[in-house]
Amino acid sequence: MDFKLTQFLLAGPGIRAANPATAPFLAIMPDILVQPLESLNEGMIGDNMVFKLNQNLRSRKKSRRENSSSENSKSLHLEAQSENSKSLHFEAQVDHINGQTYLDVENSDMQDVLDALDRNNNGTISKREMKGVTATAITDVSLIENHSRDADVTSYMKSEDVFFKYTPEPIAFGKPGPGTLEFNTDIVQVGLDDEGNVISFICPQETQKIDSYFVKGSVKSEVEVGEVGGKIDPLTGKGTMYADELAWKFWGDMKIFGKKVSISKEDAAFIPIEDATGTGGLLALESIEKSAHGGGNIDNIFSSYFVKGLQGNPSGIQKGALQETLIKAVNAYMPGFANGGTDIQWNIDLQSPITVIGDEYVNNAHNLEMHKLTFLKVIN
Repeated sequence: MDFKLTQFLLAGPGIRAANPATAPFLAIMPDILVQPLESLNEGMIGDNMVFKLNQNLRSRKKSRRENSSSENSKSLHLEAQSENSKSLHFEAQVDHINGQTYLDVENSDMQDVLDALDRNNNGTISKREMKGVTATAITDVSLIENHSRDADVTSYMKSEDVFFKYTPEPIAFGKPGPGTLEFNTDIVQVGLDDEGNVISFICPQETQKIDSYFVKGSVKSEVEVGEVGGKIDPLTGKGTMYADELAWKFWGDMKIFGKKVSISKEDAAFIPIEDATGTGGLLALESIEKSAHGGGNIDNIFSSYFVKGLQGNPSGIQKGALQETLIKAVNAYMPGFANGGTDIQWNIDLQSPITVIGDEYVNNAHNLEMHKLTFLKVIN
C-alpha cells in the first residue's frame, strides 16, 4: 500500500519543521502527515512495518566518473539486476488520529529520511521537496533484534560463498583502486521460522594479520547486524532480506606503536554501513538470478542475493584514540576500505534450507568459529 507524504511534523537536531507554527505540538504528534492512495487497511494501524521511500533520492556521495574498463562483467550484470539498490527503507508505525493518517518513524531511521528528502541540504523539508514523494508499506515485514528469536529458528540456509567488493573514491591517479574479498563456505547463516520469516543472521567473521608500521597483530573483524527481517520462500529460495544498524567491527590483541594493547569486541573500532543513498537506512538484500560469484560450486547454490551500500565515515565517532588508530591501520591494509563514501556490494549465495531441532541453531549461532579470510585481491 502506498502513502503520499504531505507534511513533516518533526523538528530534530539540525532540522527545522517546514511549518514552524507546529513546533509546540511536536512532542505529542507523530512524525509525518500522509495521505493513503487507497482505502486504509485498518489492520495496519498500530503495526510497525518496513516502508520504502519512492523518489529520486538525494545522495550524499559525490558522483564518480566510472572507469568502465576496470569493471568486470560480473559486477555490471549484478548491478543491473538490483532494481532497489538506491531505495531508502525505514521502519514506521501507521497512526490514524482525528481522521488523518500519520507515520511515526523509528527514531534510528528518522534522520535518514530527513537527509534523503532535504535535497538542497538547508536543514528544512519544504512542501516542494515532498511533492510527489510516496512511501510503500511492505506489510508482511517487521524487523526484530538479531538473535532475539534464535530459539524459534526451524530451518537455516548457509552460504556456499560470499563475495564482497569495495570501490573507494579515487584520490589521485586512480588510487586507491577497488578490491574484493571472498570468504569461506558456511560463513553466513540465515535463520528462518516456520513461515519463512528471516529472524536471524550470522554474519561474515574473520581473523587477519595486520603488519603496518604502527599496528601489528591479529585483528578480528565481523559485520554486526542489529536488526533483521524479510521473508524467503523455502521452495524457491527467492525473497528479500532486510538488515539495519550494520557496522564493520575490529578488535583483538595487537601492538600499536610498539605497545601491547587489547581492544574488546564491546569497545571495538567500527565503520558504519549505510544504504546506497549514503543516508543510512535499511539494507534490502534482493534475490537475483542464481550464479556463483566467488569460489563456490554452482551445483550447491539454491539461491543468490545482492545488495549495494556505502561505508559510512568512521572518523570522529570512535571510542578513543586506539580505535581511531586501528581504523587507520585497516585502511592501510586495504587502501580505501575505511574511507567514508566507499561503494560496497555483497553477493551471498545460499545453499538449500536445513531443518533444525531444538537448540541446534542456538548453539551453532553462539559457538560459530571465526572463519579465516581466503582471498583478497586489489584490482588496479
